[in-house]
Order: sequence, then structure tokens, then C-alpha cells
Amino acid sequence: MDIHVINSDWKAEAPDLMGFVTARLKPCTEGTPYVFADAYAAEGLLEILEVRVARGERGILVMDCSRAQVQAVLEWGTCDDDGQLQDLEIFLVRRADQRPTNPA
Repeated sequence: MDIHVINSDWKAEAPDLMGFVTARLKPCTEGTPYVFADAYAAEGLLEILEVRVARGERGILVMDCSRAQVQAVLEWGTCDDDGQLQDLEIFLVRRADQRPTNPA
């Protein structure tokens, strides 16, 4: 499993992040591979990701993740003991207000 965490300031770095990420996602048979994280708590996000994976999706873009959601998905990603998720790729786009600040 590959998990990519993308800072929310992507608009300044890559104006078409959605297009870039979507092009990298593996085609899925049902629906779009987007999840809007603000609709879920951390545990709920993990549940919806598990549902998507069970449907056969192998590339998922998760928009507007909180710090807790990113951490939960990263921890979930380390629990794949049997290798069933090795071809899964998840892109987590963090919320703007969740970016770490650099003390000067």
C-alpha cells in the first residue's frame, strides 16, 4: 500500500492536482475514486476506505483530511499483514488549517 500525504497548499504548487492524481489512480469499476473526509470522523473514514477496497478500488483520493484522519489512515496502512492491500494507492489531501507551522 502506498499512502501519499499532500499539503492543502497544492493549488500554489500544482494547479491541477485533481487531474494529476486522478491520472495516477488505477481505474475503478464503480463511481469516482474520491472521498470527502469532512463527512467522516477518523474511524468512519477508515470504514469507508475498507468498503471502497472491498469493492475493488485500488486508487482513492481523500480530500480535506484532518490531522487525526491522516494519522488513522497511516496507522491502518501498517496493519496489512497478509499483503492484500499491496496494490492500493491512497492520496490524502490535508485541510489548510491542519498544516504544521515552522517556528521561526
